[in-house]
Amino acid sequence: MDSGLSSLDRDLACEASLEPFFRNLLANARRDGWSADEIANALLSLTQNLVADSRADAFIELIPPAGTTRH
Repeated sequence: MDSGLSSLDRDLACEASLEPFFRNLLANARRDGWSADEIANALLSLTQNLVADSRADAFIELIPPAGTTRH
């Protein structure tokens, strides 16, 4: 991975890197009998949880440790 890439380029590079695994995940889920809607809903839910967790982690880092202040 080229760390000199712009944010947009990094997002696109990450997407390209994940796509084969994503396609495999979809194929496995279909093979296991899940419908396209069920798969999409599950992936959306997992993604929303990931985003919420990463935002919560970022917020927690803003809270100073007990007994300290920010200033």
